[in-house]
Amino acid sequence: MSLFRLAWQNFLQHTRRYGALIFSLSFTVFVFFNFGNLEYSGSLVNLSAENLQKIHSLIDVVKVVLVCFMISMIAYASHVFLKSQKKEIGIYVFLGLTNSRIGMLYVIENLMVGIVSILIGVATGALFSYLFSMVFVQVSSLDVTAQFSLSGKAVLETCALFLFIYTIITLMGLRSIQKSSVRDLMSAYRQKEQVEESDRFLVFRTIVGCLVLGTGYFFAIKDGGMDVLSNAMIATVCVIIGTYLLFGGFLPFVLGRMQKNKKFLYGHRRLLWVDALSFRMRQNYRSYAMVCILLICAITALGCGFTLNHRISAMQEYSMQYDVQILSLDPEGEEHFDSLFSSYQMRTIVPVAQANKELFIPYSSVAGFDIPKPDNGQCVNLSKGIIFSLYTSPEYYSTDLNGKPLECIGDIRTAVVGFMQDKMEVPLYVISDELFDQTFPTEDRLYLYNYKLTDKKEADAISTNDPLVAGVFRMSEEDQSYLWLNTIFTFCVFLFLVFLIAACSILFIKQYNDSFEDIEAYDLMRKIGVDRSVLERSIMKECSFQFGLDFVVMSVSSFFSLMALSKIAGDPLGTVFLISNLIVLILIAICDFLCIRSVQKVLLGK
Repeated sequence: MSLFRLAWQNFLQHTRRYGALIFSLSFTVFVFFNFGNLEYSGSLVNLSAENLQKIHSLIDVVKVVLVCFMISMIAYASHVFLKSQKKEIGIYVFLGLTNSRIGMLYVIENLMVGIVSILIGVATGALFSYLFSMVFVQVSSLDVTAQFSLSGKAVLETCALFLFIYTIITLMGLRSIQKSSVRDLMSAYRQKEQVEESDRFLVFRTIVGCLVLGTGYFFAIKDGGMDVLSNAMIATVCVIIGTYLLFGGFLPFVLGRMQKNKKFLYGHRRLLWVDALSFRMRQNYRSYAMVCILLICAITALGCGFTLNHRISAMQEYSMQYDVQILSLDPEGEEHFDSLFSSYQMRTIVPVAQANKELFIPYSSVAGFDIPKPDNGQCVNLSKGIIFSLYTSPEYYSTDLNGKPLECIGDIRTAVVGFMQDKMEVPLYVISDELFDQTFPTEDRLYLYNYKLTDKKEADAISTNDPLVAGVFRMSEEDQSYLWLNTIFTFCVFLFLVFLIAACSILFIKQYNDSFEDIEAYDLMRKIGVDRSVLERSIMKECSFQFGLDFVVMSVSSFFSLMALSKIAGDPLGTVFLISNLIVLILIAICDFLCIRSVQKVLLGK
């Protein structure tokens, strides 16, 4: 029998093992190919050159993230499958196959998994490319018509890149096989992974993990100035390390206490699934930690998407709040300006004064907005149209007026005085009416007349030739400078799906492959009369425990990650937290159900 035929038979025989990996990799390839097709095929050719260039830059960033993720995902999966195949490889040695031929067999079988994943991903990507483009355009609100087009460059780039990655990682596995002795190959599947550290060490590890996690949470929500980026980096590192320490200490400790508590262990027949979890804990806790981190990344990516989408909409409101805004030196100009328009939906008049290269307005002129009322020694900052702010505490916007310090009690990131608030280069503050009247006499003030018109075309009636007009700002519906930012939400949604599917796939792969080591034990229990329903419940509890534990830890960490995003963006993300966790819970429940059914089929048959 040729090596290729033997590898093909092994591939077909192990299809169930490879199924979750192939699905996850194919979906990642699908997303990568379609983003490449959007970039190269001209599907978005109707966009302006500026927006198109920026979208292409975002696509390149997402592609780099996907490639980095694919490398770690393929490396992990290859390690898991190599370990599970070493017993078979050892048998091939006894049958007379040389290391070189065994290595070639492993390479062919592993590459089959990669090639099948790539072909499925590219084929489905090409098949649904037009639908993908339409969804991308619709979700991103690009206001263009997607063009159906396939790019040969996208196909070649996707196939060549992922085949190269898979080949490199396969060759690393080949090197591991060649360096292993026959004894290592035959005993690899029997090596215990149980954590044997003392309870004191595990408790110490758990406490350190909780402290490191707590430090990460603290830096995630800490108010900061220019050091907010370093705080985010510290928080990321601490959460990763803390998660690994928590899973490596808390989980073995809890399972160890379960085993020592005989009353608990033998009650409701918990012995089967508790012992099964403890048996492979040394290796498995790393997998649980990896899955938890991927889920946190997924929630954070989705939170970033919703935050950016909301902030972009808020930024656009600055220029859309009023149809025309008129600067005038005349405090009694409202009758004159009213006569220029047949009708208007809304009109506001805001006195404005300047001091120390900063603008100030009285509270009474904007009291209709959701703004805290400042006292004489306080102020409220009216922020410009920004996506994220490095300053997450109002105190960073504190200022002074004629030598008198003003404490900032609020940072308002919504449109209050429209285009002027967004486009003026100097800071804009709201102060009390008493302080404004004491500081600025009438002759030092400008007056901002804001109109929301019934007929927007009447905005053209305002001319700078008018002696009462010092300046005019008009709303432009044709401004598309922010259009490219709308695509960030779509990119984040797809990254959320990629991370989420990969996390569930890793748990499925690990549990499904581990189940083959328990076939003999479950056969023995069935022979001595253990009821099938008992064994089914044991498998269900073992699988659900692992999925559930990851979800609980992920929920806590994602809560703090979204809190950090909320502070930076200035928007509440409670709804995003609930929705994203609900989506994750639903997909995890589905994956858990499929995993339970698959493991039961392996261990108990049909």
